Amino acid sequence: MTGAAAGRRGVVGAYLRDHWQGRQSLAWSFWVNLVLLRAAILGLAPFTRPPFIEDPVVAAGVAIAYFLVLQVGVFAWQIVGVVRAGDAYQSNFGAGSLVIAVHLAIVAAMALTLTSVVSVFLHLFEEPAGEPEYLAWERARAARYQLALDADDATLLRFTGSFELGVIRKLTALVQAHPGLRGIVLDSPGGHVYEGRGVAKLIQRQGLDTYVFGTCSSTCTTVFIAGKTRVLGPQGRLGFHQQWMDADYPVFLVDEEAEMRKDLDFYAAQGIAPAFRDKVFVTPHDRLWFPSPDELLAAGVVHRIAETAQ
Repeated sequence: MTGAAAGRRGVVGAYLRDHWQGRQSLAWSFWVNLVLLRAAILGLAPFTRPPFIEDPVVAAGVAIAYFLVLQVGVFAWQIVGVVRAGDAYQSNFGAGSLVIAVHLAIVAAMALTLTSVVSVFLHLFEEPAGEPEYLAWERARAARYQLALDADDATLLRFTGSFELGVIRKLTALVQAHPGLRGIVLDSPGGHVYEGRGVAKLIQRQGLDTYVFGTCSSTCTTVFIAGKTRVLGPQGRLGFHQQWMDADYPVFLVDEEAEMRKDLDFYAAQGIAPAFRDKVFVTPHDRLWFPSPDELLAAGVVHRIAETAQ
């Protein structure tokens, strides 16, 4: 820990102790540490439950943490500090009526807090009218891809569309139901990076071959490279570009450079040549690099070029 960080930590600790021990003025303790902070905490309540948090299990965990930390721990610190500041104020100035008003305000804050807590937990267990929103989202995602047995060859799967949440689960079910599968045909513009990686790992574990007779771009290329034997059709194309977060808001917890290095490590483990790996994430995310079949063969990305399309 640096000296500056330690100094900031000491200032925060001193501030918390001063309020707890009633050393701050009654006005500051009441209006800032109680009223403003409590308003901010109560304002966070809608963000601890669906639909802001889709997964009900995660929502329950966040709601419990919110209750224990902010509605119990922080609230106790607020109340004790204000009461002690009120006692100090009465001792110094003898204004009993003002202190009584402060105590009544504390009771009102308790009532608001209790109402907020009850509301948060009731929302976790209420049944929404009509179809649950998460089912509608799941159905919308499933409509963006098709994953099924090949109509002419029951040992092959065909995947068409974008990699969405739920693909791993569906592919796992198909693999378990059809132990004789030998490969998967891919035709995809990409999609969810983490879902694509999960599919890639499943393909690798199952020892499935991968085929591309159309276009396989972005995340799809990682899935293709997971194949035991990788086959490119005469019209097949593999498109590479930089990863990016398709979001209308800043995503602070995702390091795109680190994420791309993870895929490059996977490519290396799959035998892709270093010179090729150096080019994989050079093209900006709004364009695509389509290496020639000869480049793909030389780099070990593709093992064989098929003579005909399937």
